[in-house]
Amino acid sequence: MEWTEQSPVLTMAELLAQSGEAPAHSLGHRPGLRTGLKGLDAVMGGLEPGTLTVLASRPGLGRSTLLQNICQWNAGGTLGGRDEERVVVPVLLASAEQSAEQIMVRALVTAGRVARDHVRTGELVEEDLRRLARARSILEVAPLFVLAPAVLGDGQLMEHARRLVREHQVQLVEVDGLDAVGPGFSLGQAARALKALARELAVPVVATAPLGGVSRRPHWMPALEDLHDEVAFAADTVVLVHREDAYDPTSRPLEADLVVAKARSSRTAIAADVAFQVHYARFADIVSA
Repeated sequence: MEWTEQSPVLTMAELLAQSGEAPAHSLGHRPGLRTGLKGLDAVMGGLEPGTLTVLASRPGLGRSTLLQNICQWNAGGTLGGRDEERVVVPVLLASAEQSAEQIMVRALVTAGRVARDHVRTGELVEEDLRRLARARSILEVAPLFVLAPAVLGDGQLMEHARRLVREHQVQLVEVDGLDAVGPGFSLGQAARALKALARELAVPVVATAPLGGVSRRPHWMPALEDLHDEVAFAADTVVLVHREDAYDPTSRPLEADLVVAKARSSRTAIAADVAFQVHYARFADIVSA
C-alpha cells in the first residue's frame, strides 16, 4: 500500500480509499530495512521509512559500531552467509565522531573480520592480508556514501542527504553524532530536524546519541530517562546499547544487550543473544549450539 500526501488534510474516507483492498493484517504495515541482527529485527520489525531511530549509549559501549554495522549490512559492505537474503540499498553515513579514514578502516576490519589490533600495529599476517583484499573488493562496489568533514555547517547535512536521495536513490541515512546536524543546533533541535528529514525524504534515519550519568540500576542497565528528553521525544524508536563487561570484565564478557526502550510501531524489549566482537568492530547474533 503506497501513501501519498497530495493534500495535508485528508478525510477518513480518503485514507481508506488510498488503502484499497489491502488485507486487514497489512494495514499500517510499512516494510522496513533490516539491521542485520535477527534478535533486534524481531523486536523492531525493521527500520521504517519516514522514521527516526536513535541508538544511545554511554561512551565506549558501541553505539557508533552498531550504527556502522547497520550501514554496511544494508549497503552490502559485509560478508553474508549463503542463506542470507539481503536487499542492498544505497546508504549515506554522516559522522561528527569519526574521520573518513577512521570509517574506512573500521569498514575494512568489519567486512574482512580482521583484528583491529593487527591493523593498528601493522602486524598483519598473510591471512589478514587476504581478508583485507577480499573486504576491499566488497566495499569498492558497495553503494555507501560517507560524509565526514572536520566541520559541518548548519543545514549542510540536510542538503547532501536531499541530493543523494534525488541523484543516487539513497534509502537509508545514518548520522553518527547529533552534532553532525550543525553547531547551531541543540541536541533536541538536531533530533527534530532529523525526524523532519526522514518524513520529507521518506527514508529511515538512524542517529547516535549519548546517555547521561552512570546508572545505579542492577547490572548498570540504562533506561530511556537517561537520554536527553527532547531527543527521546523526537525519536520513533530508541535502542539503548549496553554491555555489562564494560563495568565488570567478568560479567557476560563479549555479550551485549540492545534494549528497545521506545517504539511507536512495535514493542519494547531486550534483543537477546547478541555478541560484541570488539576485535572485529562488530555486533553479531549468538548462534546456539
